[in-house]
Amino acid sequence: MKHTLLLAAICIGLILCAVGYSDSQYRTALGRQAPDFYVDNGNGRVSPASLRGQYALLNFWSSTDAPSRTSANIYTAWHRKNPDKQLKLVSVNFDDSENLFREIVRLDSLIPAQQYHAGGDTARAISNNYGLDEGMGSLLIGPDGRILAHNPTAEELDNILANH
Repeated sequence: MKHTLLLAAICIGLILCAVGYSDSQYRTALGRQAPDFYVDNGNGRVSPASLRGQYALLNFWSSTDAPSRTSANIYTAWHRKNPDKQLKLVSVNFDDSENLFREIVRLDSLIPAQQYHAGGDTARAISNNYGLDEGMGSLLIGPDGRILAHNPTAEELDNILANH
């Protein structure tokens, strides 16, 4: 009887973990509305809902996640080369230290107005809603607030924006 209850408890635990994981993946599936959040960088507050009516690239990065830091630089370079493209770049950093974040923005010559720092409860909520526990990433959001692409390349950005 004890073994049966233990086995049942383990199975229920695994199911709950799987549902939690699949739910965060489902929330950021292509075609879904981007989960909402708010971040402020001192120059203004932004949220996916406030970006409706325009294309937006939400880039989530951290200095401890090398691929995501590189993507922040790649997207900034793309944005500098394409200033006339109708795309709002919102780069959200998850470093524990806001001072480290500010120093990296300066060292990497990122555009400060596009950079936002999320810490504490805000960072945890965004990470949970966007399924970022397995690593950082980016999402291209359409004018209607729906997710169009995950981790788009510069070429994919060019193609999507040229066709819309």
